[in-house]
Amino acid sequence: MEWRTARKFGSNTAIPGVTPPAGSSLDFVFGDPIFVQAEIKQGENTWSNVGFRLKGNASLNGSWQSGIYKLPFKLKFDEFEDQHPEIKNQRFYGFQELSFAPSYGDDSFLKEKLLTKLFRDNGVMACKVAYYKVFIDFGQGSKYCGIYQAIETVEEHMVEVQSGKKVGNVYKPESDMKAFLINRFEKQNNQTLADYTDIKQLITVLNSPLRVSDNAQWKKELEAIFDVNQFLRYLAVNNTVGNWDSYGVIAHNYFLANTDGVFHWIPYDLNLSFQLRGGSNNSRFALSMDMKEMTDQWPLIKYIIDDPDYFGYYKSAVKDFIHNHFNPTTMGAYIQKHRAILQPYFTGTGVEAPPYSHLKKPQNFETAVTSLEKYINERYQMALSF
Repeated sequence: MEWRTARKFGSNTAIPGVTPPAGSSLDFVFGDPIFVQAEIKQGENTWSNVGFRLKGNASLNGSWQSGIYKLPFKLKFDEFEDQHPEIKNQRFYGFQELSFAPSYGDDSFLKEKLLTKLFRDNGVMACKVAYYKVFIDFGQGSKYCGIYQAIETVEEHMVEVQSGKKVGNVYKPESDMKAFLINRFEKQNNQTLADYTDIKQLITVLNSPLRVSDNAQWKKELEAIFDVNQFLRYLAVNNTVGNWDSYGVIAHNYFLANTDGVFHWIPYDLNLSFQLRGGSNNSRFALSMDMKEMTDQWPLIKYIIDDPDYFGYYKSAVKDFIHNHFNPTTMGAYIQKHRAILQPYFTGTGVEAPPYSHLKKPQNFETAVTSLEKYINERYQMALSF
C-alpha cells in the first residue's frame, strides 16, 4: 500500500479528501512509508541512491503534528540496487540499515543508548546505538536537525554477531502472543519463504493445556523453542528501569529471532523507557516489579511468572542486575561520562532548536539528565526492596 499522510504537517487537521482505510488505528499515516532515493554524506564520504523513509509511531505522530522537522527515519543503503547495480550490497561501514531516532520524549538523549547497553550487559540481545549530528536538506538547503541516535536494525547480521549462532527467521511482531495471525508477525528476513512453522509452534506450546495438566512437560517443550531464562533477564531489566511502551502493556517494540531452533527476545524502540507511565493522558503504566497485575491477555509473561521456579530465577536476575550494573555508583559514572560527551552540543551558539529540535530550550538537556539520575537512584532503592 502506498503511504499517505492523513494529517497536515504541523496540525491535527485531517487532509481533505484523504480517508484512512476501515480499521486503521493510526491517526497520522496508514500503510507503510515508502522509500525514496537520497544522497548521504559523512565527512568526505558519499553514499548514493540510498533508501530513505520516515518511521515510528508515537515519535512520528508527535513530531509531525507539532510541526517539528526532526522526524524519525530509516536508511537502507542497498534499497535501490536493482535500479542501480553499481550500489549492489552497498553498506554504511558494514551496516545495511540504520534507524535514526530524534530522542522524542527524551531530553536527556541517553535512554535508548543506556538501556540497550544494560540489556546486553545482562545477556539480552539489543541494538548498538551511536550519536550523530544530522543535517537534512528539505529542499531549501541543509538544516541542522541536532543530535540523533543511530540504531542498528534487528536483522540477521546483528543476531549472528551477538549470538554467534546461525539465524533462522527474525520477526517483528505486533502480537500479544495469544494466537497466530500472519499479519501480526512481520518477517525481517526470508520474506519469500511463506514458512511460519516456528512461530506457530511457539504460540501453540505457550498456550498449550499442558501448562496446567503436565507443567513439567510444558516447561520442557517451551524451553526447547524459547530462551525462557533470557526472557526473564529481559523482564528483570525492563521492570527495574520502568518501561510502559513494551510487551505486557502494549503489543509491540520487540523482535523474536530464531537461532538454531530457539527463539530469543529482542527489545526495541526504548526512548520512552525510564518512565512509569505515559501514553494518551498518562493512561498506560509500566509493569510492577512483581507483575501481579498480569492477566492471560499477556501469556508470555503471565504463564511464565506463574511458575515458582521461573519467578525465583526472575528475582535472582533482578538482584544480579542491581548489584552488578544498576547501582548508583555504576550508573552515576555512566551518566557523567555521557553528559560530558553531549553537553557541548547544547551550550553556546549553533545548538539545535525548534522547529528542528524537540528541545524547547538547550538547558532542558541538563535538567533531563539530572532528573534521569535521580530517577535511577529511586528505582534502585525500589528494586533493592523487592
